Amino acid sequence: MLLKRIQKNTTTIILLFISLYTTPLTSNAQHYPSWDIHFPLSESTYISGSFGELRSNHFHSGIDFTTHGKTGLEIKAIDKGYITRIAVSPGGFGKAIYINHPNGYTSVYAHCKSFSENIEKLVTDLQYKKKSFAIDTSFAPNEIPVKRGQLIAYSGNSGSSGGPHLHFEIRETKGQKPINPYFFNVPVKDDVSPVINAVTIYPLDVNSTINGKNEPLYLPATFYEGQYHLKGNPKISARGIIGVGIETLDYLSDSWRKCGVYSIQLTVDNKKWFRSQIDGFYFHQTRYINSHIDYASKYKNRKVIQKSFLDENNKLEIYTTTKEKGKISIQNGKTHELSYEVSDAAGNKSLLSFKINGLSYPTNVPVKTDPDLIKINPEKPYFISIENYKATFPANSFYTKITPDFKILPNTGKGIGSYFKVLNEKIPIHKYFEINIPLSKETKDLKGLTGAIIKNGRLYFAGGKIKDDNMVIRTRQGGTYCLTTDVTPPSIRFVNLPTTRNYSQRKAIKINIKDDFSGIASYQCKIDGAWALFEYDPKSNSLTGYFEKLRINKGSKHLLEVLVKDNTGNENIISTEFIY
Repeated sequence: MLLKRIQKNTTTIILLFISLYTTPLTSNAQHYPSWDIHFPLSESTYISGSFGELRSNHFHSGIDFTTHGKTGLEIKAIDKGYITRIAVSPGGFGKAIYINHPNGYTSVYAHCKSFSENIEKLVTDLQYKKKSFAIDTSFAPNEIPVKRGQLIAYSGNSGSSGGPHLHFEIRETKGQKPINPYFFNVPVKDDVSPVINAVTIYPLDVNSTINGKNEPLYLPATFYEGQYHLKGNPKISARGIIGVGIETLDYLSDSWRKCGVYSIQLTVDNKKWFRSQIDGFYFHQTRYINSHIDYASKYKNRKVIQKSFLDENNKLEIYTTTKEKGKISIQNGKTHELSYEVSDAAGNKSLLSFKINGLSYPTNVPVKTDPDLIKINPEKPYFISIENYKATFPANSFYTKITPDFKILPNTGKGIGSYFKVLNEKIPIHKYFEINIPLSKETKDLKGLTGAIIKNGRLYFAGGKIKDDNMVIRTRQGGTYCLTTDVTPPSIRFVNLPTTRNYSQRKAIKINIKDDFSGIASYQCKIDGAWALFEYDPKSNSLTGYFEKLRINKGSKHLLEVLVKDNTGNENIISTEFIY
């Protein structure tokens, strides 16, 4: 999506641009009010991330506008209103600003480099007052009013950003529900239809088969004659109850950035069978993405397949379906006709059709049973104890019935003591649960004792607290857990330290901080005994103290002390004198 250059503060050009390049909305979006917004950036840009795009454990809640690898582009308020919240964090949205508008919507601008002069001063004062780089402050209505097109911030790469860009959102103010910004006349040129990569067919019980096997069948797609087809036109036969899923993505005009699609409609035997559509969603529902996709396929081979059938405990509100909830009962001797229509928010569509031949169950093969007694009910709490190793799951931890898989395994040379296998990494878990690993007499007094998860033969920090002679680990990830120790303090290193320690010609003091296992838990910088504002960026392992924000007297010698702690309590402190 290529945006024409928009001149700063030139409303007429922006309006002309919108009238020329805004693509028509789909009919499903018409209930959103017309809103003549001021575009938040004043330079040409591309969309690099679409609304509702499938991310790790969440749907993307806004639109990402690239800034061509640069930071410092002006960000403007899209309309009049007032600042309701400012948040600064080393992760997540980084530096973000929230504006409430009179029409009942909130705009969000995230991953900023800095704020406009007056807002930046306000934020710095709050940071010194709270003695914390990370802040999250709300403001009263009209305490900080803003005008349409007013400069509020500069684009950056702060927080959990993968590169310089502006993350932009529009939310319903009541409930803070993100809504697809395409519905509000964001100027977008998009005449590219979605791409369909493949279809997967799933047997949904132990007696169902796809081409004779009780396992999913992945079928790549190809494009010709104006629509998509399954590659090689394969013959597909099935019996029992099945479901289907689709691997699809979208592009926008003049860009090769992969984006997400807006809607997926499955039709079975000329009946609209199952539809998913991303108009908006609540943040408390976003983790249900792990039920929306084939989580095991993503884990095993990184193929992101969106299912067109519902797990019984999927509570997302993005679906339109029949009472069968996407599940298809194959009829003996019938050829079932299935078709997909995939759309983007601009209304571009792609089609794919295929057939499945129905088979009956063989008369000489006994029907298998799969009693619920050996399954974990996803809606109820679950507890298991094996040799005092315990796992406790609250209700609604899972999306569907799963087979319990818990074992005590012998130590293979990593970590301390026996291993506790808690399900596996391919099973998505919705809620935090607790793992209890019993402590022996030998382990109770070990320094830096903590929990670990084993992945590909390596130990990774899992955290945990000692309670009643147990290491209690709180997590949402299945896998194999054990004990280990972390006694190595974080490292602290000054970056490009002047030989005379004279910073009078520098804009900032830069420090590198790292931890080899449990990660950085906290840091504190003091100059001449007083708290000093240093910004932390975990992506670059850096602390940066900008002299314009360091409240010290110029032309004299100062003492800088840096204290850093990791998540197991190890700490390191260094100090140096410098001149500024």
